[in-house]
Amino acid sequence: MAEVAPRPQGLRAKLGFGPKKKASTRKLVKKNGPREEPMPADPVRQSSFDFFTAPPIPQRPPPPPPPPPFSSSSDHSPLTIRGKKSMEYQAQRNDSVPSTKAAPRKLSKLPHQIPQQRHEDVIDKDTGERKDLTEMMHAFSYQDDVDEVDEIETIVTTDYDPFLPDGATLLARASPELWLLISDYLSPLDVANLASTCRMMTYRLGNLSYKLLRNPANRTHRLDFLLSMDRKLPDYLFCFPCAQWHLRTHPGEETLKPPQVLNPLFRCPNSTNVLLPPPRIRISEGRLLPFIFLQLAKRHWAYGPTYGIPAQSLSRRWKDAYSPWSHESTYYIQGNGHVLMRIKSQVFVEGGMTPAGKRMLLYSRGDYTPYFSVCAHWQKGILTTIPKCALDHIRVPKVNVMNTVKNKAYANKAVGPVSLCSVCQPMRRCTECPSEYLFELKLVEDKSIKSHGPERFRQALLVTRWSDLGPARSTEDVEWAAVAGDMAGYDSIAEIGKRGVSGIFEAAFTDATPGQRILSMDPKKGRRRKANPEEDDGEWY
Repeated sequence: MAEVAPRPQGLRAKLGFGPKKKASTRKLVKKNGPREEPMPADPVRQSSFDFFTAPPIPQRPPPPPPPPPFSSSSDHSPLTIRGKKSMEYQAQRNDSVPSTKAAPRKLSKLPHQIPQQRHEDVIDKDTGERKDLTEMMHAFSYQDDVDEVDEIETIVTTDYDPFLPDGATLLARASPELWLLISDYLSPLDVANLASTCRMMTYRLGNLSYKLLRNPANRTHRLDFLLSMDRKLPDYLFCFPCAQWHLRTHPGEETLKPPQVLNPLFRCPNSTNVLLPPPRIRISEGRLLPFIFLQLAKRHWAYGPTYGIPAQSLSRRWKDAYSPWSHESTYYIQGNGHVLMRIKSQVFVEGGMTPAGKRMLLYSRGDYTPYFSVCAHWQKGILTTIPKCALDHIRVPKVNVMNTVKNKAYANKAVGPVSLCSVCQPMRRCTECPSEYLFELKLVEDKSIKSHGPERFRQALLVTRWSDLGPARSTEDVEWAAVAGDMAGYDSIAEIGKRGVSGIFEAAFTDATPGQRILSMDPKKGRRRKANPEEDDGEWY
């Protein structure tokens, strides 16, 4: 029968320890390995907490060294060949020592790797972008005035490389007659570019390129050839009446002034020639915008401050000298290089105006054009009927004896906001140029009234115009020519698309864009079969 181990008694049973083992006589076995020195015991810990300490865990002895190769010598060491009793004792000793070898790990589908972050911590749940905290922490420690970043930039230039083989010898193999025959298949612009490539081509083509560019029929090619030098001439401005470059008289100090003030930017022989006026458009009554200032603003934005003036310097506020209208102009250059313009015109109005009073309020007595800013196609469509419709929505108080006595005894109440109808409320877009109009009625403070009562706030008619003036490179640009009325066949609905010019302009300055829908300024276009498209409708006045 198997022997039953005795149960522990006393304090060892309460602490959960096993019974004491009897000391057994063991046979000493000599080992080849180094002698292990016992670790010194802590006397304080051993004396105070001896009965609370668990018995030490026996450690597994190191594996024995490999046996030496078998030798035929007769003197065998007892370390290599043991007896039967020593082998049984060694096996019994190995069985009593617990094994510290870890159990085999459960197989997993993923390879063994360091724990990583969760997917939710790495990917942003809102934008779907991968978070890079390392770059953010480095950005916090970077200082522009102290730190320096060495960036290696590969500068690619189109300058002449002296190490490349000269191609003039190859071009000189062809005769001048052959080059003249080739130039017959090229446009005047291509002939001028070919003649200006090298000296050999200038000798081969001669004065052919200059003769072609001086022809008035090739004015467009001449402008394209000369305007390509814009970046290389910061101290010059291009004169469109002369079709050549002029030296700037006061670079960097150009200022937009009223048309009655002589404001030359360069010395031009045609500056006083009435038959060759500089390109410009009408902003409002007595105000014009020369194209040369758009060039300066675009060159400043594209090339640098030495090439022109900032677009913010063109903004103005003014009041007409012969009318109650006041205006404000603002300019902005968007990402694609187009210059956008916004003109706000404002005038105080009253309800119950007669048709003659409306005409006196809206049109100039000189040329019968509106006081507010309009494009060249303002007579086509219903643009001028919209403000007349808006003025009819202003409530007119009834005049009687009781109201007259009340007005004298009590202060007048301010007129509240006026709601517009479906005809005058939407925004209107010109069908033949990139221009949009918005008419509004708002309560505006009239600072000319000295009292501070409710009558100080009056109804004002606010007319806002947004226009896309194009890239400001040439007067033959599609947008500029359409706004000035020099180009026919421009379709603003197809060119601009769904997003209006007003939304692009207002998004650059504020988060609130006009919420009105955009309708056509000429809803009858395409349905007037007998009407001449070059004439107006006859209802604008």
